[in-house]
Amino acid sequence: MVLIGLETTRFGVGIGRVKINVYYGSFIFVLIAISGMIVVFLLKEKPRDEKARSIDMVIITFSALFYGIAFGLAVYHTIAYNLESLNLFLLALVGIIWFLSLYYGRDWKYKEILKNIIISVSFSFGLIYGASLNTTLIPAIIYLFFGAVFLLQISKDIINECKHIDREDKESFTPIATIIGEEKSQKLSMILDILVILFLIIPMFPDFPNIFAQSFYIYTTIITIVIVGIAALLSYRMNNE
Repeated sequence: MVLIGLETTRFGVGIGRVKINVYYGSFIFVLIAISGMIVVFLLKEKPRDEKARSIDMVIITFSALFYGIAFGLAVYHTIAYNLESLNLFLLALVGIIWFLSLYYGRDWKYKEILKNIIISVSFSFGLIYGASLNTTLIPAIIYLFFGAVFLLQISKDIINECKHIDREDKESFTPIATIIGEEKSQKLSMILDILVILFLIIPMFPDFPNIFAQSFYIYTTIITIVIVGIAALLSYRMNNE
């Protein structure tokens, strides 16, 4: 994801700077994603016994450690290479989301939705973060691609939970499928897939800035549209079975 964000905004940026941003940006993104996955793991009922609470604190410490290392590297990267501070603001925003999710989300009735959102953010955040390393004026294409990847991940999770909605263990399932029902969940997934395709097609319109009409994006988009189209078709077939 970071590479796509960097590649899309590399015009006007020296090749040396781009390479440095790739190294730092990719590593920081991986650390943030790991931290987010740990937060997802921790979004369960608060443990009651002392031993379980101790284990939870250790896991929380690891999540904070991964995030802290990522933020520290980002600060060094920003200062050492005279970057703008947008990347630091983005990381700070993610940190606030992680903290609030752990502080309030564990007692929320629909915390499974929060889990899916965090997973999607952890996966797609690299697009915006990568772009922020090259420029403070993040182009519209990045936001569209971010929205596409985010919604695609949500759609995938909904379909995956629909397949296992009848299993007895409901704790591991998103409440979307259990609250609105399997049929409506499949329709929602199909709508999200259609939105993903639209987000990816919009930049190809003639009036959209030509700076985004580069082969890297076009090839990636075509492959993604094919995959999403297949997913939407499967969702439609599941909905009519």
